Amino acid sequence: MVEMQSTDYISDEVLFQRMKSDDAKALKALFERYFIVLCRFAFKFVRHPGLAEEAVSDVFLNVWLKKDAIVIKNNLKTYLYTAVKNQSLNYVKKNKIQWDELSTADREHRISDLHADTLITHEEFNKDVNALLQKLPEKRQLIFRMNRFDGLSYKEIAEILSISVHTVQNQMVAAVKFLADHRPHRH
Repeated sequence: MVEMQSTDYISDEVLFQRMKSDDAKALKALFERYFIVLCRFAFKFVRHPGLAEEAVSDVFLNVWLKKDAIVIKNNLKTYLYTAVKNQSLNYVKKNKIQWDELSTADREHRISDLHADTLITHEEFNKDVNALLQKLPEKRQLIFRMNRFDGLSYKEIAEILSISVHTVQNQMVAAVKFLADHRPHRH
């Protein structure tokens, strides 16, 4: 049997089924596919890059250890985001992390450390957008980033954050309107 070199084109669900059959390479492929975006997501809750990485690693470890018992209702991506959110919130409770412990500049620096290899080439544009996003209320900013940067649907975001799809829609409309009203003028 010829083994595929790349898992890029294999769906999450197929990789998850392979993992359930004790295929460690499938777990590694899922880990590599989601680690950076999940760390960025976890950081929103724990405010510390080391704890964000630990939360995501713990989720993947639990997925591997409990793979036989895990039942995915919708899709694996939603499951992973929800698990990371819950793990992160547990860390916040356990460590009594202060949400506003870090300055905005420090937070941005630490976030960029987590996903340096995913930066888009339009650096100046991204700086403008990120500066504007920082002016949004925290929940609205999180929802916008989950949708536009992480590629999650409104339904997935609603499920992960335990809010209604209608709330997600309202937050996205408000975020997009704010960004459109405040976009820098380019000549």
